[in-house]
Amino acid sequence: MIPPGITKLISGIPASLGSYAPVLEEIETLLESPQCSLVTIGEAIEKEPDLTARLLRLSNSSFYGFSARLSTVTEAISLIGIQQVQDLIAASSIIAQFKDVEDDFVTMESFWQHSLACGICARLLAMEKRLPKADKFFVAGLLHDMGRLVLFSRAPQSAKEVFELYRSERILLHEAEKRVLGFDHQQIAAAVMQQWRFPVNLIQAVACHHQPESADLARQEASVVHLADHLVNALQIGSSGERHVPPLNMRAWETLGLPTSALGSIVAGVEAQFGAVQEVFLN
Repeated sequence: MIPPGITKLISGIPASLGSYAPVLEEIETLLESPQCSLVTIGEAIEKEPDLTARLLRLSNSSFYGFSARLSTVTEAISLIGIQQVQDLIAASSIIAQFKDVEDDFVTMESFWQHSLACGICARLLAMEKRLPKADKFFVAGLLHDMGRLVLFSRAPQSAKEVFELYRSERILLHEAEKRVLGFDHQQIAAAVMQQWRFPVNLIQAVACHHQPESADLARQEASVVHLADHLVNALQIGSSGERHVPPLNMRAWETLGLPTSALGSIVAGVEAQFGAVQEVFLN
């Protein structure tokens, strides 16, 4: 059986970000208006009670660690920032969009546990490096294996062939994808993210997280996601199908230039924040 190409694989993926797309579109429209304020943006979000509850739960969790309890969406926006709120809405929407993927290859709970932990870890690594817009790295970590969900849902027979090769030859899962498909989950995710109009640096961070040196515009971002994936695999928090811990890319490690002493606090941060973040996004 000839496997489908990337264009065919993503042809059934909606061009918008799922159920919360109208909220995101309304926020973007408001931002172009001279009458825009934190209150009007808050009112747009509050039209979705579930989204409002998620945002407030996350804002009051260890993920942000604010000392005072936030009681309104407007307060949350003022402290987190509009861009970060948009990113969190997008993350919620993407998880909801793939909720019906069958558990034939990996359970969705395990998949999103791994992805959320990678998002937390990537954000903490970016904060440790004092990189700008550290919250963006949560989204990159969350989406880094999304291409596998597209493969599982759109081409299950090809996915089955990938896993058969992966198990029989004991190679890394993304290497099995390349041998069966001619491309891997990184490229699938990048194509979907382009369709969803994500920034180029985030697309490259996801598209090159197994080979960060190949990211010509976002090598540092790709290195962050690579290291986050490595650490979370080592911690065995969930799984996107890979049973092994992919080797650490030493070029990525050198690109980041982190002291090894920083890793203990990063791991502790992931473990401290994971339960709260899982509660927000998976319940």
